[in-house]
Amino acid sequence: MIPVVAVLAAMEYLLERIPNEYAIKSDYLDENSNSVEVLYLGNSHVYFGINPDFALHQSYNASYISQSLNLDHMILDKYHWKNLKYIVIPADYVSMYYTLETANDKWRIKNYNLYYHFGIGYDPINYTEIFNGKIQDQIKKIEDYYIQKKHHSLSTRLGFGTAYQSPSPFDISESAKVAAKRHTFNIQSEEYLHNFEINKEILNRMVKFAEEKQIKVVFLSSPVTLKYYQNCNQSQLANTMNVYDYLLKKYPQTCCHIDYMQSSYFNISDFYDADHLNSIGAEKLTKLVEKKLPK
Repeated sequence: MIPVVAVLAAMEYLLERIPNEYAIKSDYLDENSNSVEVLYLGNSHVYFGINPDFALHQSYNASYISQSLNLDHMILDKYHWKNLKYIVIPADYVSMYYTLETANDKWRIKNYNLYYHFGIGYDPINYTEIFNGKIQDQIKKIEDYYIQKKHHSLSTRLGFGTAYQSPSPFDISESAKVAAKRHTFNIQSEEYLHNFEINKEILNRMVKFAEEKQIKVVFLSSPVTLKYYQNCNQSQLANTMNVYDYLLKKYPQTCCHIDYMQSSYFNISDFYDADHLNSIGAEKLTKLVEKKLPK
């Protein structure tokens, strides 16, 4: 068994040292969190929707695919924010009933344990690269990076996801049905009611933290296509937005809401799929949001 364990350990060492978006974001914040003025948190809507290269402030996009509010809170809690003026938090259809730990892609938890060192849960699988995927795929990753010298970063230095370019490869109408169904939950079930209460508490903590530090909180509803919006469950959407409305009323000096969910400023050519902007749409959204954040 000793040679087998040695080989697996060596592979794990090599895999963890292949650059990835989580490690890049963590390293950037380790070095630069004190210089960030606007911190964008959230899921893929922000990751592919906000490009700090077009920002008016010293902004950073710390969001990522499927990143739920509890992970946003962990990122906010981990670093020092000497110059932070704004925290931008998503206010989306999916926000309140979703946690990564209960999602289909909960395998992503290992990235927050390995590269942010959050220590989420006790499952040893969530602390390794090598056991998250097929061994042959892991060998291929090692070969591509260390032998073939192939590596393509999927995000910019400031955290923006670059994979969603124009034109869209999707049938928007069909992708709207698929995405909305994926984001619609059984909101009466015990599991999702539990998620709702967890996320509500986390939002309160983040806003309370911001109030104490005299930081403004911006709830951002990112643009989605009309077809996606029409396929949303209106009860789930209303319950979600009621939480943000409550916080807006409770903390009027701290919180504001920028709502582009159904903005006519964005057209179909700005979207990669039914609920994500492409790089063109991201430039437009970034400029709009940043203009609303006074220096």
